[in-house]
Amino acid sequence: MTVRDPLARQASLNRTRHLTFLSQFLARHSVPLSPEQLAPAEGVRAALATVVALLPALYFHQAVFAWAAFAAFWCCLIEPGGTAREQFRILGIFTVAGAVLGGVASLIATSPFWGVLPWLIVTGLFVGLARALVPSMALLCALLGCVMLAGIGFPASTLQDALTISYAFGGGGLWAILLCLLIWPQHPYAPARRAVGGCYRLLSVMAGELAAGRLQETVHRQTIRTAIERARGVALQIDAGHASYSMRGRLIASLAGAERLFTAMLAVEHLVETRGLDFEARGTLAAFSALCQHASEAALAPVPNLEALSHDALTLAGSIRVRSGTISELVATSARTLGNLAEGLAEKARMPFDAEAPRHVARLTPVIWRHALRMVVGLLGTYLATEWLGLTYGFWALVAFLLVIQPSGQTTLVRALERVLGTIGGGVLVLIVSPFLPGLSEMAVALALFVIGAIAMRAVNYTLLVMFLSAHFIIVTEMTMPSHGIAWLRIVDNTLGSLIGLGCAFAVCPQRSTQDMNGLLRAAIVGNLRYLAAVLNGDDTLTTDRSQRQAGVDTTRAEFARGSLPILGGLSSVGQESEHTHKLLRSLRRLSGEVTLLRFDMAAGLCMPDPEAATFWQTRADTLAAGEPLADIAAELESGKIRSEIAALERVDRTVSVLPETPLKS
Repeated sequence: MTVRDPLARQASLNRTRHLTFLSQFLARHSVPLSPEQLAPAEGVRAALATVVALLPALYFHQAVFAWAAFAAFWCCLIEPGGTAREQFRILGIFTVAGAVLGGVASLIATSPFWGVLPWLIVTGLFVGLARALVPSMALLCALLGCVMLAGIGFPASTLQDALTISYAFGGGGLWAILLCLLIWPQHPYAPARRAVGGCYRLLSVMAGELAAGRLQETVHRQTIRTAIERARGVALQIDAGHASYSMRGRLIASLAGAERLFTAMLAVEHLVETRGLDFEARGTLAAFSALCQHASEAALAPVPNLEALSHDALTLAGSIRVRSGTISELVATSARTLGNLAEGLAEKARMPFDAEAPRHVARLTPVIWRHALRMVVGLLGTYLATEWLGLTYGFWALVAFLLVIQPSGQTTLVRALERVLGTIGGGVLVLIVSPFLPGLSEMAVALALFVIGAIAMRAVNYTLLVMFLSAHFIIVTEMTMPSHGIAWLRIVDNTLGSLIGLGCAFAVCPQRSTQDMNGLLRAAIVGNLRYLAAVLNGDDTLTTDRSQRQAGVDTTRAEFARGSLPILGGLSSVGQESEHTHKLLRSLRRLSGEVTLLRFDMAAGLCMPDPEAATFWQTRADTLAAGEPLADIAAELESGKIRSEIAALERVDRTVSVLPETPLKS
């Protein structure tokens, strides 16, 4: 089957359209939903690890042995993927450090009231300052902080009891390591492949929406740009050495292809907005949408049929009647780019791509210090609140606070709401299924299902993760420490911790730099002018890609920050100032579209580089970055003067254009 008849694949695309629309809507309101990251196989493996690790606690009727189940589940939750070496490093550190910290915390829990407070201070500083580390290590430290807080809920009256907790945690972690690395290893690059496949799926949706004549304003730009950057971050985390280098290169090359297709679709969107859409363009866009869906399926497959993808793409490119400056030319160029990329990957050719990984420097900036102080104050306040209220499982509130609090008040608001909703959902879920769980065997089955849901959803959506996570911990508590109203206690504890976290984010050393709209607009304008300069100067493909990517990231940040309360639909984005910001961002999007069209015209040989103009705009960008007022450049953007100058550049007039060879194929 070729992509000349896109209807066969359109049915599959329509089945996911509603979920895609939901994910796009939530993404615009800072609530990520990534359905392509669903991982049921990893969930089943985690369920096996957790249930088996819980058996000693049930057999010996010792609740303290449940630490083995906690350790096994947390190991599966934090399992990073990639090479076995990287997995063993992360899981090994977590198991050993967690065993030690869990035992020490249980001893400290028996101290007087004032003896626990220093431990909370140490925990807050440890987790808060860990944000200076690379993301994987920061996440590791956050989970170790959860262990340090959970230990407070299991006081050990003797050293032997503390050692029992350490042994249980270490045993559960060791069992999870053996299961994940030796007994049941998953495909090490599955998360990265899912992320790359998600980018092509979103491109398919964008092309389909354009074919239908539906312009989604900033939705596609924001969603796809965010997806590409997220996938890029996942791919760059793969160890570049050993046997991973080839896979890392293939993933980043695939992302480079998605970036080129995204560039073309932005240009198509600009043409549709300014010149309209004819019947022929609708057909080519629909066919290209099906082709991108095919590429998404190939990215998700462990052994993709790249030859078939290349054949379909090149066939589509050859079937399009190309005329310069039209949508058909951009679609044909994009199809040929994708075909040559697939052909190069099938032949394992070495292709040029931007694999530049930013160097991470662990610096304790003022922002991190403020966040650490906020963390300490919040943990102390949460502990005092749980003691005053006499909550039985007060450590749940401490853990909730630790995971909710973020440097940004906006992010904390979103995370707090997600955690509260997820906890309520988990509690209600347990209450609904409780009548069907008369014994331990039925509870074990429910536990396995909840663990499958939690791990499968861990990268899809935080609310869904918390829902199954809460149900999981409620069931484990019911099985090992049965008492009345555990589900309600979980809801109360998590809500309390989330509310305190939200209050601390806005009241204790609040980080206000994210509200600097002028700074975000300045960065977006500077990025787009530098992208214009790179195109006019005729820079190489990788350099221009990097400039365009930075401009897109900066513009997306400004668009997301327009409303100070994004979860409420940007209700604060009203008034004359907000209207001016919206108009300026719209002008930037149109400028980017015109620059992208110019880039394609240069690639087709229709327009020559202009180094003098490139120097002018590069200098203009540098002066703006140095602090020049935005009023003049904003007026030029809003009036369309810059865009008109670009559109007026002399092009070669020809009816049929020759498609340029894509630089992706060596």
